[in-house]
Amino acid sequence: MKILIIGAKGFIGSHLVKYFSISHEVWGADVYDKSEKNYIKLDMQNTNFEIIFEQMEFDVCINASGNGSVPISLNKPVFDYELNVTNTIKILDAIRVHNPSCKFINMSSAAVYGNPITLPIVETMELKPLSPYGWHKLYAEQLCKEYYYLYNIKTINLRLFSVYGENLRKQLFWDTYQKTLRSQHIELFGTGDETRDFIYVKDLLDAIDCIINRGLFNGEAVNIASGEETTIKDATQKFCEFIDPAIKISFNKIVKPGDPLNWLADINMLKSFGFQPRVKIEVGLENTVEWLKENK
Repeated sequence: MKILIIGAKGFIGSHLVKYFSISHEVWGADVYDKSEKNYIKLDMQNTNFEIIFEQMEFDVCINASGNGSVPISLNKPVFDYELNVTNTIKILDAIRVHNPSCKFINMSSAAVYGNPITLPIVETMELKPLSPYGWHKLYAEQLCKEYYYLYNIKTINLRLFSVYGENLRKQLFWDTYQKTLRSQHIELFGTGDETRDFIYVKDLLDAIDCIINRGLFNGEAVNIASGEETTIKDATQKFCEFIDPAIKISFNKIVKPGDPLNWLADINMLKSFGFQPRVKIEVGLENTVEWLKENK
């Protein structure tokens, strides 16, 4: 297969390039200047995806680009909209015009669910985002449905839960690690009793591989998670034990705007495509800490 990965220099995108390059022809696109084989530089000020699809045809396009920060979306909603919605329709329309047989994988987010009433979260649950980021991810999902129903473009929306692992330089574990470099007594937001469904990045790669081969691509949404609920307190304690068992963690009981309370995904749909999570959180966190220590 010939696969295009947009956002190839980001956390997930860089892993996707490495993973799929083993067996497929992979092209990456991003806004950074890089002199690499099979790499296309995009204009940050005016992203034009037409020029990519005018020159080449692909079997699969994975959009791993966009703003991934809830706080940034709250402070700069227009910026977030442009990256997460406008760019999505630009890609979809370039596919419609130049490469209509290309499958499109949209990286959505569990943020579309907001604070669910019940757990586990199924794909058919009511969607109530808590932030511009969540709303804009939902808008992008609707665009994928629009292009499937009106133009027969094969699309699928992956609702990513809490992805972690090597190369992630933001969010909970990165922020926690930076604090441990300054003190053995660290303070984190929330109560610690909030829960997340963490999925290690290598499991995510396996999930996307299953999706490419067995997904329906009819505009559907699929939860991408491990199917296990972990408290923030337990996750950060396990994480810090791999850094230094003497580290003490306290929680300030302040809930950041846009943060959900509890997440646990129902992954039966994902399993129906052949996926099984393989990496336990203890193993994933240990690998993450090893990478962090090597890349201070």
